[in-house]
Amino acid sequence: MKRPALLLSFLGVIAAACGGDSGPDLCAGKSGAAGTQLRTITSGGRERTFRIDAPASALNGRPVPLVVMFHGVFSDAERIQTNTGMPDKAAEEGFITAAGDGIGQSWNAGLCCDPAARDGVDDVQFTRDMVAAIEDEYCIDPAQIYASGFSNGGAMVFRVVCDASDLFAAFAPVGGSLALFPCEPSQVRPLYIINNVDDPIVPYDLGEFSFQTFTTLYNRCDETRTTDEGPNSTCETAPVCADDTSTTLCGIRGTSHVWPGGAVDPDDPFRATDVVWDFFAGTQ
Repeated sequence: MKRPALLLSFLGVIAAACGGDSGPDLCAGKSGAAGTQLRTITSGGRERTFRIDAPASALNGRPVPLVVMFHGVFSDAERIQTNTGMPDKAAEEGFITAAGDGIGQSWNAGLCCDPAARDGVDDVQFTRDMVAAIEDEYCIDPAQIYASGFSNGGAMVFRVVCDASDLFAAFAPVGGSLALFPCEPSQVRPLYIINNVDDPIVPYDLGEFSFQTFTTLYNRCDETRTTDEGPNSTCETAPVCADDTSTTLCGIRGTSHVWPGGAVDPDDPFRATDVVWDFFAGTQ
C-alpha cells in the first residue's frame, strides 16, 4: 500500500475510535418495530404499562426525537394519544411518541391527583424507567426528549420540570398547573404553557401563577415580554431566560377543560398538537 493511502486508512481508524460518525453506532442493535406497541415494566415495585407509537418514518437508522405524553385524571395512555392526535403528528414529522398509564388513572404531580398522590406513587421514576425502556428498543436522540400532557398530565409535566429536567429538553403542559411548590429544577429548560381562559376545572389564574413562577424564580427570565395574538389566543413570551431558553403562556378563549383543537374540540382554531410540536422542533 502506498504511504498516502496507508496514512488515510490510519486516520480513518483513529477517527472511528474517537467517535467520528457515531450516528449509526448509536442505533446499533435497536430493533423496535413500527406501529403501536404496548409494554409492561416494573417500576418502584409496581407493574406499570405504557404505549409506544413508532411510525415507519421514525425508523430510518438515525436518532429521532421522543415526545412523552401524560394523560389527565380518569383517562389513560390510549385516550391521550387519540384525543391529541400526537401519533399522527409523529408519523408526519418522523418522531416517536409514548404515553404511560397512571396508577388508578392518575399521576402523582404533587398536590394532585388521587389515588397516585395519596399513595405516594413515584411517577418521576416511572417516567425515567419508561424512557429507558424505549431507548433500549428504539434509536432515540437523548438531546430531543420532550414532555407534554393535559390536565393532571399537564401538572405531571410540571413535576418532571422540577424533578427530571436532566432527562427532558423542553416541556409543554396543557390545561395544568404547577402542583409541587417550591421545587428545584436542576437545569433551566424551554417551557411553553397552554391554559384555557374559561377552564372550569383548572382556573386560568393557576396557569398565570405557573408562568410567573418560572419567569421570575426558576427560569430567571429578564423583564422583556412579547405578545402574539391569534384568532382566539393571546400568547405572552419571556424570550430571554437563563441558558438561552424562553418561557411562554398561551391563554385560549372560547373553550373549556379540553385539549384545544383535539378530538373533543376539533373546531378550535388553536391546534395545540401542532403548536406543541412546533415548539419542541424549534428548540432543537
